[in-house]
Amino acid sequence: MKEINIGQAAALTSPDPLVLVCTQKADGSLNMAPVSFFMYASFNPPMLAFGMGKQANSGENIRRTGKAVIAVPGTSLKDAVISYGSTSGSKINKLKETPISLQGVKESEIQFPEDSRAAFVVSLAQTVEAGDHYLYICNIEKIFADDSREALFAWDGYSKAAPAQEK
Repeated sequence: MKEINIGQAAALTSPDPLVLVCTQKADGSLNMAPVSFFMYASFNPPMLAFGMGKQANSGENIRRTGKAVIAVPGTSLKDAVISYGSTSGSKINKLKETPISLQGVKESEIQFPEDSRAAFVVSLAQTVEAGDHYLYICNIEKIFADDSREALFAWDGYSKAAPAQEK
């Protein structure tokens, strides 16, 4: 074995779960950011956690509002996920640049992609500093799912989005 860096390790351990963190900007518009640092944190109470860079616009949004919808994107969103991951929502309106169909639920003001395998309505419980990222630990308020949809995963250290089993 040889020593490698964390980016190389991420590529070797693919695929990674991929979610879209959907938040509301200060002006009320929607922002979405793809994240592969995602995990379930507790069954009782139901909680999840995700990590984002400290400068992330979506992180600023969830810290400000305490709310988000974490959506597991479907395969039709492959190009949008890559696009959303390559720009900051503080600089542009990602959904105007790369529009997608959205849906909502009465339990949240925050919309999320129509092509979602699952969506978690969450409230922020705790923010933990983790190196160059913040770890957001969230209470899961509601979970919605459509198991007929195929989920995207992050591949090759987050350089590609594809189903868990490429066809």
